[in-house]
Amino acid sequence: MTIYEKNIHTLAKYYPGMDHNIEKARKELKEELDLKEELSADGEPILKIKKDGHYLYLAGKRCARKPPEEWMQEQGELCENYTFIIMGMGNIGYLRELIECVDVRLNIIIYEPSAQIFLKALEWLDLEKGMDKHLIIFWVENIGMMTLDKMNGVLKSAMKLEHLKHVQLFIEPNYDILFADKCEQLIKKCNDTALESRMAYNTAKLFANIDSINTMKNAKYLCDAYKTIQLYETIPFDVTGIVVAAGPSLNKNIKELKKAKGKALIIAVDTAIKPLLNAGIVPDMFFIVDALKPVELVEIEGADTIPLVTTLNAAPEVLDYHKGKKFFYDEYYRFSEKIISKSGLRWGDVATGGSVATNAFSLLYKIGLKTIILVGQDLALTENKSHADGTFQEKMPEIDTTDCQWVVGNYEEKVPTQTDLYSFLNWYVETIRECKEHVKDFRVINATEGGAKIDGTEVMTLKEAITQTCTKEVDIAACLETLSPMLKEEDRVWAIDYLTSIPEQFESLKKKTEKLHKSYCSLERLCNKQKMDSKQYLTLLKTIKKQITTIENDDMYQLVTLTMPSALKIMRDEEFEHLNTLQEEGKEIARKGKLYTNLVTEGAGLLKTESEQIFSGLKEKAN
Repeated sequence: MTIYEKNIHTLAKYYPGMDHNIEKARKELKEELDLKEELSADGEPILKIKKDGHYLYLAGKRCARKPPEEWMQEQGELCENYTFIIMGMGNIGYLRELIECVDVRLNIIIYEPSAQIFLKALEWLDLEKGMDKHLIIFWVENIGMMTLDKMNGVLKSAMKLEHLKHVQLFIEPNYDILFADKCEQLIKKCNDTALESRMAYNTAKLFANIDSINTMKNAKYLCDAYKTIQLYETIPFDVTGIVVAAGPSLNKNIKELKKAKGKALIIAVDTAIKPLLNAGIVPDMFFIVDALKPVELVEIEGADTIPLVTTLNAAPEVLDYHKGKKFFYDEYYRFSEKIISKSGLRWGDVATGGSVATNAFSLLYKIGLKTIILVGQDLALTENKSHADGTFQEKMPEIDTTDCQWVVGNYEEKVPTQTDLYSFLNWYVETIRECKEHVKDFRVINATEGGAKIDGTEVMTLKEAITQTCTKEVDIAACLETLSPMLKEEDRVWAIDYLTSIPEQFESLKKKTEKLHKSYCSLERLCNKQKMDSKQYLTLLKTIKKQITTIENDDMYQLVTLTMPSALKIMRDEEFEHLNTLQEEGKEIARKGKLYTNLVTEGAGLLKTESEQIFSGLKEKAN
């Protein structure tokens, strides 16, 4: 069996179906590269590629082995689960060094922009031992469904915040010249993914205690609420959806929206409510997700009865002010999913790009609309402003854009943007591309009339977009009136009983955690003995593992962990540290366990007190 045949067998073992995709690619291969094979002076098979009249070597012509060996020495001691993102397989020496010289398990993600190079590399390097020892993912352009555009999921799983200090991107020699565009795209994807991880962590820190409290305060609304999946087929698929954001360009064309009323589903972000109502335009629905949104932003006559799409962690003051229909979607809060599942309605989530406008866009796509118009979605500081006039202030102030990043505009060559807006822009580009892959006639029209260009959208004025797409009469209010709350009366009663039991559930969680804390103390005492009983040690670890599983399966545990993202990050960071002896390891497990259980116990106690106040008298109020 040749090395190539052995590798195909190995890849099929770890990634079923990859062998067929490789063979298909091999048969259909168009040799676009002028690729030559030769031996280096030290006997290594190497590749060279002709570009612009001269050859570029992917490994040293005279000495191919030395550069990868020196690179490996520079890595120093690597921790378990260290991640390498490598562009290229043209020089097999780098992957071989990782396979042969690193004993701990690594995560190795290889992006190869050329199937031609990948197939050649499979002839030279035996992957079996490496695949057994490490997690190796090969992402090869145009083999199967693999393209760089579709690599986001792989990168996100590898570049979670707690892993970032153990992630390295490495571009093999001359790939930055031969595949300049792909190289630039990969670097950008890695940078953007790292940025998203940091933003998600910073958001979690900001909303640490707020999320749990808001979620409990808003939970009572689930008892009489609607679920977003109910909008599917309730709203005709051939209706145009309009997302009205509150970017500074909204002031330019807001009055045009009157022409779309009764001919589209108009959904506004919370910040756009005042400008719309002041302009005499009542949106069909509005959307709020912000946990700290001031109620003053929506306090205007008529806003309180507009159907609302929201989340459990949104500002309770806004939900309390609102008296109309409330629509929720599945959000992964364990306790709320118990209530929502009683509806019997199928799963209905909304993808989030980090802003309320991206959520609204996702909702319209998820309920089956095939044409979506974006309005006021600047994603940039158009005219040096952050929002439309009449949102936070009657006249929004200008912002200093000296240190801003500049991106391509819809109508201007470049426009200034901020870190969060840039992240939302990337989300739109990736999401629209994915939507179009699933729905071939899916259209997104950017009628913002200012701001940043979103690849994948058609740019036109709002007047043109409405004239072209809003041609069918539709009574959205009448469509929504056909819906009933998601819970039947007996399930509503169950939900109220369940919510009123939450303080008791926090007390139960607290007791379980205190019991786990005692087990960690026992482990510490055992490891402090001069001669430790290893059998007793393993038994105790088994007990601890069972107790942890019980706690993590508790409905209230998730709400407690939301209050302590920094503690979770610290614990995860330390997962990569290894100690020399079983006793040292046990002491460290006990130290971290005691710290963690103290935090969980404290959190459960605080949330019990809060929940007692929140759910006090709920049954009486509900009846």
